[in-house]
Amino acid sequence: MLAIESVSKELGGRLVLSGVTFKVGRGATLGVVGPNGGGKTTLLRILSGELAPDSGRVELPPGARVGCLAQGSAGRDADAVAAVFPFAFERTTLADRLGEVAALLGSTRGHEFDELSREYDELLERMAASQSGLDLREARGELALRHVEPATVMGQLSGGELTKLGLLDLIAAQPDVLLLDEPTNHLDLAGLEWVEDTIGRFPGVAVVVSHDRVFLDRCASQVLELDGRGKAELFAGNYTSLLAEKARREADQRARYDRQERERAHLKRVVSAIESKTRGIENRTIDFAIRKKAAKVMRRGVTLRARLERELESTDHVDRPEKRMSGFYGEFANAEGGASRLLSVENVALDIDGQRLFEGLTFQAQRGECVIVSGPNGSGKTTLLRAILGEHPVADGELALSGSAHVGYLAQQDDPALGDMDAITTPVQLLRRSTPMPEAEAHNFLHRFLLGHEQATTPVSSLSYGERRRLALALLVRGGANLLILDEPTNHLDLGSREAFEAALEAYEGASIVVTHDRRFIERFADVLVEL
Repeated sequence: MLAIESVSKELGGRLVLSGVTFKVGRGATLGVVGPNGGGKTTLLRILSGELAPDSGRVELPPGARVGCLAQGSAGRDADAVAAVFPFAFERTTLADRLGEVAALLGSTRGHEFDELSREYDELLERMAASQSGLDLREARGELALRHVEPATVMGQLSGGELTKLGLLDLIAAQPDVLLLDEPTNHLDLAGLEWVEDTIGRFPGVAVVVSHDRVFLDRCASQVLELDGRGKAELFAGNYTSLLAEKARREADQRARYDRQERERAHLKRVVSAIESKTRGIENRTIDFAIRKKAAKVMRRGVTLRARLERELESTDHVDRPEKRMSGFYGEFANAEGGASRLLSVENVALDIDGQRLFEGLTFQAQRGECVIVSGPNGSGKTTLLRAILGEHPVADGELALSGSAHVGYLAQQDDPALGDMDAITTPVQLLRRSTPMPEAEAHNFLHRFLLGHEQATTPVSSLSYGERRRLALALLVRGGANLLILDEPTNHLDLGSREAFEAALEAYEGASIVVTHDRRFIERFADVLVEL
């Protein structure tokens, strides 16, 4: 069992975690959700022992092994993958060496035979110990990694392939506790299904930070929600259960608030009527007896007014339900007029480095339609988008953009619209450069994308990845394109931002071509599905 009790942590003068408490039993998966910058990664670092909490404690069984998904491989492009991910290849290399030793045993004698026999026994023991229910050769096949040999150089592999190897290496190491930070980012659908199946069969404790709603629904037995202000709440069940419980609470609060406000309004009317009546009596007569009776009635009004004031200060008082903004909001600018068919792709083939990626691709992008491009990592999805943008040649066939197409492009990593930012250009300046507007309006618009005054006046080059992503989306929303080309638009967005982005896109009147592995997004938006 993994348990943390009253854990708090302050970073840079900001309270990131405050009194966080939860327990996770063996065989259970805890999903961790919350806004970007809300403390999710900090929590994982505390659980791994990399970071010490300011207060509280983390409890693990004695001798428990904790495995964390590696967060990148910067500076190791020249290394062999087996050196970076040894467990992902251990049984393969062990089996190869076992075969070599077995062949040598038949042709050696004496001391050398004894040495080889000992090595043979050791190899068998290591292979038995590394079984863990995972066939590494089969797993690499399922993850489309058969072409990756132990000596393959890191720099030759894509980000998705490196993520898969990192996951495979971590599972093969047989930890007791799995700590995964966004394990599904950059994975294709086959990779997503493998991760879900593997975590579902994992016998230990898994804690997973994820913004993948389908993953959370299929794998999480509990969900810990961080609110971005240090507080955390544990929900039983998966992400859909969390949403249902929050909707129930919101509806209950709304009902209690409405009932409270009706009662308060009734009391106010009664008090107002009493006060109006007594003032009228006082103004109409000087008769002592009548005025005495009016004063008695007035005291009743004073009592009721005091009751209203007490209710406002009472712990039973129900606050007005407010939906706190957890992501950006707003609608895409109206798409400009033009042809109904904005893109036509006829029997297109694409090559890269002399290798054919695909051929015979045919589809159209019509106004009001969303074309989803899906397929394994390395199948050519981003290359197709580059071809549509005119940045990659077509090997065969015809790819034609309408003359009236006004393209808005969101790249998978840093957006080209942000450019190579210097050390002084701020989001406000960049927005006003792309769309002339008063400075105050630019600040207000960026605030809708969770870019406060501090972020809006910070040089773009100094913003975090998530902040730059939201800035790129802000520019895209404001641009008024009638053909959106989006490469993994929801990657690295928190759940609130994903849902807000989708709400904005739903009202979009132009055409969109979207590369994504977000299955909930695909279910919601796909009019045309192009699978490479």
